[in-house]
Amino acid sequence: MKIKTSITLLVGIILLVLFVTLIFSLVSINRLQNNLKVQVHTNTVIFELKDNLTFLLDAETGARGFVITSDTSYLHPYYLALPKIAVNTNQLRELTQDNPIQQKNQDTLEKLIRQKLARLATGILLKKQADEKAKPVIHSSHEGNSIMEKIRVLNNSMQAEEVALDEKRTSNTKQSVENTQTLFIVEGLFSILTTVFLAFMIFRELARRKQTEKELANSSERFLKIFAENPIAMSLSEIGTSKIRYANERYYKYFGYSEEEVIGHTSHELKLTSPEEDARLAPILLGYLSERRSIAELQKLSKEETAQLLTGLKKAMGDKGLDVLYTRKNGETFNALLSYDLIELDGKKYAVTSYMDISEQKEAENKIIAYSTELERKNKEIEQFAYVASHDLQEPLRSITNFSTLLTEKLELYPDNETREYVGYLNGGAKRMSSIIFDLLEYSRIGNTASKVPIDTDKLLKEILIDMSAGIKESGTEIHVQKLPVVQGYTYLKSVFQNLISNAIKFKDKERQPVVTISAKDNGKEFQFSVQDNGIGIEEIYYERIFLIFQRLHTRAEYEGTGIGLAHCKKIIELHGGKIWVESDIGKGSTFYFTLPKT
Repeated sequence: MKIKTSITLLVGIILLVLFVTLIFSLVSINRLQNNLKVQVHTNTVIFELKDNLTFLLDAETGARGFVITSDTSYLHPYYLALPKIAVNTNQLRELTQDNPIQQKNQDTLEKLIRQKLARLATGILLKKQADEKAKPVIHSSHEGNSIMEKIRVLNNSMQAEEVALDEKRTSNTKQSVENTQTLFIVEGLFSILTTVFLAFMIFRELARRKQTEKELANSSERFLKIFAENPIAMSLSEIGTSKIRYANERYYKYFGYSEEEVIGHTSHELKLTSPEEDARLAPILLGYLSERRSIAELQKLSKEETAQLLTGLKKAMGDKGLDVLYTRKNGETFNALLSYDLIELDGKKYAVTSYMDISEQKEAENKIIAYSTELERKNKEIEQFAYVASHDLQEPLRSITNFSTLLTEKLELYPDNETREYVGYLNGGAKRMSSIIFDLLEYSRIGNTASKVPIDTDKLLKEILIDMSAGIKESGTEIHVQKLPVVQGYTYLKSVFQNLISNAIKFKDKERQPVVTISAKDNGKEFQFSVQDNGIGIEEIYYERIFLIFQRLHTRAEYEGTGIGLAHCKKIIELHGGKIWVESDIGKGSTFYFTLPKT
């Protein structure tokens, strides 16, 4: 296993190096292509700048020739140069748009070119009008030459800028080529060394395996000794015939047969399983094999086909094993976990089958199933009782409430204050009893939801805060909510947030504004929620007690409630597979935490 891991690791490293090299090569090629494009771009700008001077000189020469000779044929190169200059100027503007310096130079160049062309056009126009002013306009050595010299200097400056850029980009291209060559050399050397080392390990492993095979060829006797002394019942069956060739003492003890009765016979001939058990196992085995052929058809396969079939079955079963009800020689039955493996001894293939007695475990499982069934039945009875009890109790309570209300109305003007007070106690007690019955009914119903559903707790909390907005506003509570996740949960989850927020508002400190903060964090396999307040706090000795049903830390005169809210929360969170707890400082506030698994 170690050599396999090492070889796999080395091959992975080689592939990783090749992959990195490929990526770097692609990046380098792309960089080279970009550099070459930039170099071509730079040279194009230089050529266009040279053409710019040429076209201007052509225009100037043509205009000068016409003014001197009055021969219109001299204007031919002038008119040819004008559109070329316009196109050339536009191309230079576009080619240098990525260079702010050149764009600024281009602005100046275009201004000078317009001045030069305007001067030439003016001279030609005056000449055509036979105006003697034409020659001075064309031949003015000071102004005309000055403009042309400025153009030439600026043009050369722009060419120099491009030449400098070209040299820099050429250097970058050269550096990219050198880096690529270096990487290829290093990668090549690394691959050669790794391949040599890999070959060495493979040859060494082949030699080791050859030695191991030689040792295994002489280990049959040792195997049979270990086989015979194994504390688990085992048998060795021949592939193809399924006849048992070896069995250990525990096997004979399990099934009650002698060695003479077992060796040379198959499990089917010994009737180790009943026809009913065979019928139960058949679809299970065929399901593992994804076979449509019957067991009888599979038993007629050749040795090679049977070996392949058993190998496939072993792979499909993995380490699960198969629970089989076996029958001993005396007719007694017991459950055993069957598992097997394939081995080769003295050139023959065998199936090594082990039988682990799980009768006690099976009996315990059956008891648990029976207990679970009985528990489910009891829970349904309790739920039905809670519903009936609550329904039957609500009726007389409604009567008491109605009559006490009527009595209260009649006693409004009654002079005996003590009598009115007693009626008020009666009315309040009936209302509290109604709330307790309702809460008990809700508590008994927790757990009836069939399956979890995705719940956006962020959206859920917004709905809760809208529902509780009146109480929040009346109490002046400031609520802070961080981003909450989507969880897999039951619809009861809403009740958890409602109870915790209600308690945070209820048990506020009268000396300061109540502040409640709700947040959640991802702990990997679960989300941990927290509801923090700045209320009166809880003493540490009551951390566990507050989650018990009907457990109150304060009188009803101080704080209203039935004492079931936190018990509700605990039952709901545990139904989700999470846990709930509290941390608190007296006079500073409390933080209730609860976790929800992600699945």
